Amino acid sequence: MLVFFCIGICIYRARQYASAAPNERTTVAHVVSMYQSIFRGLRFNYYSCSYNFSVDGSLHTGLRDCPQWIIDYAAKGKYFGSGGVPTGTDATVYYDPADPSVNSLLDFSAEAKVVYGTAVPWISVGLVMTVGYVFGAVLRANQRPKRGVDAGEAVAYPEQPGFAHSPELRSLYLQVVNRNHPDRASNEADRALRERLMKEANAAFRRGDANALQGVLAEYRT
Repeated sequence: MLVFFCIGICIYRARQYASAAPNERTTVAHVVSMYQSIFRGLRFNYYSCSYNFSVDGSLHTGLRDCPQWIIDYAAKGKYFGSGGVPTGTDATVYYDPADPSVNSLLDFSAEAKVVYGTAVPWISVGLVMTVGYVFGAVLRANQRPKRGVDAGEAVAYPEQPGFAHSPELRSLYLQVVNRNHPDRASNEADRALRERLMKEANAAFRRGDANALQGVLAEYRT
């Protein structure tokens, strides 16, 4: 469930950036910090920038991918002190004038591609999980033994282990099942009769009593 939730969030955000791209505006943002995450959202070597900016006197913040030039400068040590702490810099921020909380240090078209790219590995994981679940369900269904039932149930399948009877007895029992199974009842009285006869047939089959099975067939015919 979490995988499909992540896929939905990624696609939603990518569509949000793509639809806002024609109306995007720019201003200057102050980059507060930058860090590299080895693994985040199924992405490796992920560089994030935390920043803030002001629109019409309101302060907004963001945490998105760093633009490449900041990553390149940081790699050269330009924005890092001796302790590895960013000293900060300014960068262009792109935002939606209708909702400045939708913002990025990349233009919205590029940001949409990044977010769509983030969704791809999640989609792959989701497909693998779905295929695995379906395959497992099919495998379990194929491996599930047919139920052997006693005199209180509907059918005792002849191929169930424990019923080592002759082919003739099995054939006779299957005739009884085909004729008398309760699922073929036309009304409640007929179902009650069929259920009683099937109980008797199950007991006779377990005993290996062919005469009793013949009696069940004859009784229902009458």
